[in-house]
Amino acid sequence: MNKSILSIILFCVISFSNNLFAQCTPDPNLTSTATLPAALDTAVAGELYTQEIKYFITKDTNVFVPQLGTTLNATIDTLWITDVKGMPDGFTYSCHNADCKILGGTAGCATLTGTPTQAQVGIYPLMVLITVRATAFLGPVPISQNASDTNARYSIVVSGLSSKPEISILGGPILFPNPAKEELQVYVPELSGEAQFVIQNIQGKTMQTGRLMKHEVSHVSLEGFEAGVYIIRIHKGNEIVSKKFVVE
Repeated sequence: MNKSILSIILFCVISFSNNLFAQCTPDPNLTSTATLPAALDTAVAGELYTQEIKYFITKDTNVFVPQLGTTLNATIDTLWITDVKGMPDGFTYSCHNADCKILGGTAGCATLTGTPTQAQVGIYPLMVLITVRATAFLGPVPISQNASDTNARYSIVVSGLSSKPEISILGGPILFPNPAKEELQVYVPELSGEAQFVIQNIQGKTMQTGRLMKHEVSHVSLEGFEAGVYIIRIHKGNEIVSKKFVVE
């Protein structure tokens, strides 16, 4: 199955599987491709964290088959969540059903739960492993196939009581902690490849430059930075995103 069909699926679906907690209830009002919320709430060290996610997966779509050089109608039969990687130790997850399975054209939900410790403060990118079964039609002939891929849309930020992250709900950079002291963590959700960053003080002097990699949290040393306000500029192709942070 072509990646184009997976890109639609992966944008709209994330789920988790574990039976330690009560099952959530899918939202019947979701009838089109959507995932709510846009970003996960911040977890606070020492406090119970519970995050519910609602989603809907499309049933009918089109897929381009390069071997045939044509676009075929396709139906999403079933989706399985096979694993979730990157969660803080001690966190668990539960789907709306026992086997974490949804059918095409239906809504689902998931609940993520855990109590992080102070030692776990930081950014945790999530990698959701997915298997999708879809059927494409070459004229009257159905062609069914399973395809495996991943969804890296979400991340969990574990905060201390005095350190709050700056989170973008539209896939922009996450800066943590802010205010920062010795180190700044930088993560860009759904980064497609490599990006460059430049940190400047409010006078415009460049303090540091570096690289950001796909699905990695960058730990930026603030050694030599005086207390004050700084700007990090992230260059992604022709796009430049700027964020302010404070060094104490």
